[in-house]
Amino acid sequence: MPDGSVAADSKLKATAPWDRILVCVVSGQAWVLDLVQAAADPAEHEIRTMSRDADALERVSRLAPSVVVVDITGGDPMPFDLLRSLQASPATSSIPSLAIAASDDPLVRAAAFSAGVEDFVTRVIEPEELRARLRTLGKLGGATRRSIDADAAIARLQTRLRERDRDLGEMRQIVQHMRSSLQADNALQRGRVERMVQLGLELNKLQDFHVLMERILSEARALLRADAGTIFLRESRSLRFAYAQNDTLSKRAPEAAKFNAYQLPVTETSIAGWVAMSGEAVNLADAYDIDASLPYRFDPSFDRLTGYATRSMIALPLRTSMGSTLGVLQLLNALDERGRPRDRFSEADQVLLGHFASMATVAIERSRLAESIISRMLRMAASRDPAETAPHAERVAGVAALIFEAWAHRRGLSGAAYERQRDRLVVAARLHDVGKVGVSDTILSKPGPLTPEEIVHVRQHVIIGARFFMDMDHPTEFDEAARDVVLNHHERWDGTGYPGHVDLQGRPLKDPRSGMPRTGGKRGEETPLFARIVGLADVYDALQSARAYKQPWVEKPVLNLIRGESGRHFDPELVEIFFALLDRLRDLRAAHPD
Repeated sequence: MPDGSVAADSKLKATAPWDRILVCVVSGQAWVLDLVQAAADPAEHEIRTMSRDADALERVSRLAPSVVVVDITGGDPMPFDLLRSLQASPATSSIPSLAIAASDDPLVRAAAFSAGVEDFVTRVIEPEELRARLRTLGKLGGATRRSIDADAAIARLQTRLRERDRDLGEMRQIVQHMRSSLQADNALQRGRVERMVQLGLELNKLQDFHVLMERILSEARALLRADAGTIFLRESRSLRFAYAQNDTLSKRAPEAAKFNAYQLPVTETSIAGWVAMSGEAVNLADAYDIDASLPYRFDPSFDRLTGYATRSMIALPLRTSMGSTLGVLQLLNALDERGRPRDRFSEADQVLLGHFASMATVAIERSRLAESIISRMLRMAASRDPAETAPHAERVAGVAALIFEAWAHRRGLSGAAYERQRDRLVVAARLHDVGKVGVSDTILSKPGPLTPEEIVHVRQHVIIGARFFMDMDHPTEFDEAARDVVLNHHERWDGTGYPGHVDLQGRPLKDPRSGMPRTGGKRGEETPLFARIVGLADVYDALQSARAYKQPWVEKPVLNLIRGESGRHFDPELVEIFFALLDRLRDLRAAHPD
């Protein structure tokens, strides 16, 4: 029988949609192809044929079908060798196979299953039954391929992240060189350099982009003693007033210092625009008194809008190692050690801020890469379960951050240590349900109640997700936090949750004293704090969100349930904190609608 269009194999692998069943028929009998074509649905199946010969394995590998149908009629052992080879080859072991025989000979059937087939039929099978079997095997093959592709994609992304982490080592060398080359002429300057060195290391530990940017701005202002500052982020031909801090305006009214929607074009006429285009720094004693020969002018619209009085100013580009400009760091109104206005930012200030901007840009690039990885994970999860929307992930992360903030405040945890832990929690909370990429979308989108078997399958998402963060050679704080949250966010305070005491293969762990497998869920503080927080945040948001199997709840019964589950489902202290924060939690939900 002639091969069918196998020459276009590589193109097919890249373009064939996951929801179309590609069936490869390996046969030397015309009736086998006729039987498969009679059973196939043209809208659901695509049939490819190839000869039953020594080159069949290679051609199947290149074609990468959803299902392989192998004709095992006759006395030739070749088809059985092919089936064993399909199971043994890494390229084809995940492809389900179906054997077709002329008759239902028990010995032939046993030999087929011994060779590794998933299913066995004879030529007398009804087309409708064969169509159903092809559909089932096709879904199995598609789900396996999706899982393998997802694992491979995440492995590639984690490799890139580790490469960025290696850049941190290079940055330490840069810092060491800078430390030796910047010989401060007084104790104050030496202290500023030491502080900047420490900051460079701390910034590269932050994962959340927003936390990082706020930290960069606040530390830059502290280094140079600036009353106010702004980070402009470049968006195409505009600069967005993305992060702003202003002590003078904050003292008047806390909300007066927020201007995230303010934008200006990237042109040489504005100071920030000129810095972004030229890549050069600007250091002015008086923004209102600029030499007429210079190409830029101060834009006073912000001062008019807020009543602020800008005088001294320093602005530097945030440039990557490839020479592109991410944005502009701008500080306003230099102060002395007593908080009184200084004439201007000094040349030493400019040198120091230039080095700090270089380190900050490395941290921004690394954070953006981490953000890209997280976004891709969330998109993969959303492709499997549309209910797991990006706003849901952001709301869960926001609620978790507020609860942790109050928990940390009770224990006196503050400063950089608190920020680093909150940053880890926010990232992990956004990824709490990433394991759903490995759960059948048929189950996830089922409108009615799940069967016991389907519930068992859905609960595997915590194991699947936790495996994404298995890097035993070089685990990061992010890996550990994400693994704890993903694995344990369905545990309950009273020990009735899941998955319980298991390893990342889902196997029960043994009790170190009795040597017997541990049963039941984790109890109380056996569940990590981050997972207890995310578990509460997830229930609060999920119950008020629409799902395929339910309508959204109104708030009152949700709050009654959470209050009633204190000490059963939820950590009692976290429930107490939750209700103390209720107004802020409502505001957060309103800010991130579906």
